[in-house]
Formats: sequence, structure tokens, C-alpha cells
Amino acid sequence: MSKPIRFALIGTGVGGTFVARAIKFLKDEGVAELVSVTSRREERARKFAEEWGLRSWYTNHLEMFRKENIDAVIISTPHYLHFPETIDALDAGYHVLVDKPMAIDLRQCDEMIRRAKKNGLKLGVLLQNRFDEKVLKIKRLVEEGKLGKLILGEANVKWFRTHEYYENSSWRGRWATEGGGSLINQAIHYIDLLIWIMGSPSSLYAHAGAYTHNIEVDDLAVALLKFKNGALGVIQSSTSIYPGLPTRLEIHGDNGTAIIEGEAIKMIAIKGEEIQTTEKKEGLASWSRPEAVPPTNHIALIRDFATAIIEDREPKVPGEEGRRSIEVIRAIYYSSKNKSIVNFPLIDV
Repeated sequence: MSKPIRFALIGTGVGGTFVARAIKFLKDEGVAELVSVTSRREERARKFAEEWGLRSWYTNHLEMFRKENIDAVIISTPHYLHFPETIDALDAGYHVLVDKPMAIDLRQCDEMIRRAKKNGLKLGVLLQNRFDEKVLKIKRLVEEGKLGKLILGEANVKWFRTHEYYENSSWRGRWATEGGGSLINQAIHYIDLLIWIMGSPSSLYAHAGAYTHNIEVDDLAVALLKFKNGALGVIQSSTSIYPGLPTRLEIHGDNGTAIIEGEAIKMIAIKGEEIQTTEKKEGLASWSRPEAVPPTNHIALIRDFATAIIEDREPKVPGEEGRRSIEVIRAIYYSSKNKSIVNFPLIDV
């Protein structure tokens, strides 16, 4: 049996905690272990290491790279740091698993992918919802042709964030540091799922802007897509919808419909079969308390990434897949700014 993959973590926020919770489970499987952490705040790094039983902590990731015996790095920091920290880790000889969004523009995405290939290393992206059993069930229905010819897909992420959410952050709400707003932060998972299931888009037209917050970026965006397979798509993204609604993914074919709403499959309706519905679950609402969501999907994704290193294969969510949602998001911003239809592939300017 191979030794567990030794991970180091950069970042001690909510995302970093998800990673630590997931790897604690994987350590019991003998697949992975978390050995060190970096935070620019000494007190946070020390407390995080103590809480999760790590052997060391640092305030500088380059020092951690020099001193620690590790195999891979997980990056869970503000968006604008994903690119430079990924490049640092790849150039130091470590595989990298980076949180969403993998970067804030396509040029950064492309360089990260290029550098990983140049160095013969794995680059993965934390888009863990692809491992959700509800999503996989619908993905299988589409691949098996159960819904028929796809005609419409919708991704709706209508959440609510207070003014303080942006005002109390040094990086949120700014192009240079967040890379966008509700699209690149809150809606990216569902945008990723939409194009993963529906296929690649051929064009889109969009409007996006700040409607209720004093920020540079979007707190509301709507996009109309046309997919290469001829189907249409709609993306609605917001942090301005009070009090915040469940996320919703709708996939419609000429033979049926599948809908995920919040934490459950809302409906599967296939012609000639009994309609399947799920009653609304009480309790946890991920759109109001994302930090309390069980790390089940993180466990599955990190397990796959660690196994990909062991087996020397591509992870299921490599850099190329992480890039796809960034291309759509950048196209939405470009379309909104220029009031024009955008065709794919996008030349990011």
C-alpha cells in the first residue's frame, strides 16, 4: 500500500477548515494527511495547527516549501492570491489543488495549466459539487439519454449578503482582488455544473452590475446562453436577493426534466415514468451558513486528487475544467460592459 499524500495548506478561513475536516477523514483511510499550514497572521496559523494537530505552521508559504517534506499544496486564500501561490508551489515541485475560482482571468488560468504541464505536476481545482450524488445522478440521466435532447439549462444562485460583508473585507467587491462579484464567488459552482452537464456554450449575452451594494463588481447578473448542442441556458446570480433563496439547477430535455433545489433533488420527470419529487428538507441552509455544510464532497474530490498523484493520472477536475467556468464568467462581464453578444472561445481582454 502506498504512503498517504502529504498535503500542506495555504489559508485558514472557511475553505481551509473544509479542507482540514476532509483530510482528517482521509487520514483514517490512509490516503492523505495534512502536515502543515500557512497564514499571513501568526495567531491564526498557530491556532489552526493546534486545532487540527498539524506538526508545523508558518506565516510565509515559501519558507514552508523550503522546510517541509510534502507532496502537494492546497490553496484556499483570497482569489487574487491563487495565481501567484499556485505558480510558487508548482515551481517548488509540488502538485497543487486550488480553490475556486482557480484564478481571476484566463491568462492566469492558462499560465497555471502550462506551468503544471511543464513541471510534470498535477493541477486540480476545488469544484467539489461535481462529486455530489444528486448532481452525479442527473449527469448520468443526461449521458444515458433519459432526458432526451437537451433544450434548456438554468443555474440560479440568488443569495443575500449584507453591506458589511463587503465593507469589512479587504478584498471582496474589487476587480483586482476578487476578480468579480456574485458570479465568480457565489455562483461559480452552479455555472460549472451547468456547462458540465449541458455542454460548452457557443455564445451568450448578459447584463451585470452593482444594484444594492457600494462595490465595483456585480451583485446581480443575468445571462442568456446558447450551447453548441443548440440548447439555451440562463444564469441568474446575486447577493442582493433578500432573504436569500435556495440554489437551483434545472436541466430540461425533450423527454424530461431534472431539478436540484437547495440540498435535494426537487424533481425528476421522464415521459412514461412516475414523477419523482422530494419534500423540502428542514434544517441546514447552505446559502445562509456555508461553513456548516458537511465536507462530503470535499472528501471525495481530495481523495480523487490524492489518488491521481499516486496513480499518476489526471484528477477528475483538472485545471482545464476549472478554466471553463472562468471563461463563461469573463464572457458575461465582457458582454455586459460592451453590450454585445460574446462568441466562444473567448479571447480574454
